[in-house]
Amino acid sequence: MSLFPKPRHATVVAALLIAGAVALAVVGYAAGWLRPEQTAAATAVPAAAGPTSAQLMWRLLLAIAAVCALATLCGRLARMIGQPAVVGEIIAGLVLGPSVIGSVTPWLFDAVLPAEVRPNLGLLAQAGLTVFMFAVGADFGRIGRDRGAIASASVAIMAVPFALGLLTAIPLYSTLAGPTVDRLPFAVFIGTALSITAFPVLARIVQDCGLQGTRLGSLAMLCAAAADVLAWCALAITMAMIRSSGPGDALLALGLTVLLGAVALLILRPLLLRLSLRYAAAVPTPILVLLVLALILGLAAATDRIGVHAIFGGFLAGLVLPKASLPVADVAHQIGKLNRTLLVPVFFASIGLQTDVNAAVSQPQVLVAGALLLAVAVIGKLAGAVPVALAGGLPVRSAAGLGVLMNARGITEIVVLSAGLGAGIINHSAFTVMVMMALVTTMMAAPLLRLLGPSLLHRTPSGRSPANAYANGDATSTIS
Repeated sequence: MSLFPKPRHATVVAALLIAGAVALAVVGYAAGWLRPEQTAAATAVPAAAGPTSAQLMWRLLLAIAAVCALATLCGRLARMIGQPAVVGEIIAGLVLGPSVIGSVTPWLFDAVLPAEVRPNLGLLAQAGLTVFMFAVGADFGRIGRDRGAIASASVAIMAVPFALGLLTAIPLYSTLAGPTVDRLPFAVFIGTALSITAFPVLARIVQDCGLQGTRLGSLAMLCAAAADVLAWCALAITMAMIRSSGPGDALLALGLTVLLGAVALLILRPLLLRLSLRYAAAVPTPILVLLVLALILGLAAATDRIGVHAIFGGFLAGLVLPKASLPVADVAHQIGKLNRTLLVPVFFASIGLQTDVNAAVSQPQVLVAGALLLAVAVIGKLAGAVPVALAGGLPVRSAAGLGVLMNARGITEIVVLSAGLGAGIINHSAFTVMVMMALVTTMMAAPLLRLLGPSLLHRTPSGRSPANAYANGDATSTIS
């Protein structure tokens, strides 16, 4: 099922947007706004002034327009070949960075993404990332009551690739680690990165492959939800280790994080629910928008101040959001939709700016390390999921299908990698090859499921899935 009622029209409009963005770039370049600043001449001519506020806003608008247009077009093309839209959007970010445009046409790269605009794009990308995690947290809350029944399976599916990642990280430390990180947090981070499953992307794959309402689709959704909670916990531990000056500081950061989570879930969540059910209908929508944003950014600032990462605050805000209140839920949906349309593509562009495939593949040791991580990532997920599924009574094909689904990493992996790069746990070469690993494992899912055949469509006795409401519902609040 297409996300666009008129897909051809959407493609044409996206192409027109790209043409318009290129035209704006040409006009800006011709006007002199986008040209590199000239160095001072030998005659001691005063240095040229920096861009004015109006020029900076113009360049930022141009960059956002180009990013969103290319992401829209690439996302649509990905859907046309049977891939989730996020695959095309990630590729769009890579194309805009130094890997493609930056190396093939540097003048166009500097015109569309000039140096003075990139810090502003980075700020918007961080805002989009925090709101994205808010949407993920809200969706976890929807199926929270179903996770207990499959907790052991979820732990096993995560534990195997995590352990393999720990071992694999040992010989790769000198090649992929950041300049100041110790071996232990680096190894824990690699294990966490290999054990990730992209819960939002998985929901779209389940729907696109016709697995909603099936036993396999239900199991994959619930296992991904539970496993990702464990992965976020492991990432929080890693961030606390890397940001602290010793074991005492790390334990303090983790203790404060647990305390903040307990206060938010046990006190703030019921309080917000009570207040929203009583007063939300009478509060103007703009005020509700500000209140929801204050919740997201406030908790993000709190977790960042504690010493973990702002993304955990956004995730926690999604968990405590009173979704039973229709006005609040509608505002949250609108914020997620705007974020999905505008800020998430900017996040992918910021990822592309930090990813240089050419530099990574030119180093044989980095290329070998990337291939090893890809192999371990795939083997780890299959080795964790298939035996559990077979033991649970699933047919061989369905067991293999569960491993394939759990191997899709998508944007969740990139969020983790972005946090690791920002904290100095991994270097830029590691970031590049692991982004490619996330892209490849996501692209593998749909074709392999089709190869496994229609026997995967084995419905539950009721014909519905515990996760069916999500798979058929508001996937655009996160990512598709």
